[in-house]
Amino acid sequence: MGIFVTNCHNVGEAMNPYQVMGIITICMVLFSGVVTLLTAQGVHILLALLGVYLFAVWSMLSMQRKARNSFRVATDDQRRHLDSLGPRYRARVIDFGSTES
Repeated sequence: MGIFVTNCHNVGEAMNPYQVMGIITICMVLFSGVVTLLTAQGVHILLALLGVYLFAVWSMLSMQRKARNSFRVATDDQRRHLDSLGPRYRARVIDFGSTES
């Protein structure tokens, strides 16, 4: 059974290289700004670097988990919708491994 995702409108669109470099620059400035603020408050530099780094990793992992869960919900809803349709509207999977002549 194949699942077709039609909700992704910008699947083939890539980000502009300037957008990627802009995001990287903003993240670097934010990272260094928070580390500088923490060291100005009296936190040791290695502890500030480690704390900000671990917070960034934790937030990225939680965003990935949230995105994975929302995608799973969307595909489950779509699967239920496709299952509710009759066999007339379902696509068939062709097995290319078996060749009949």
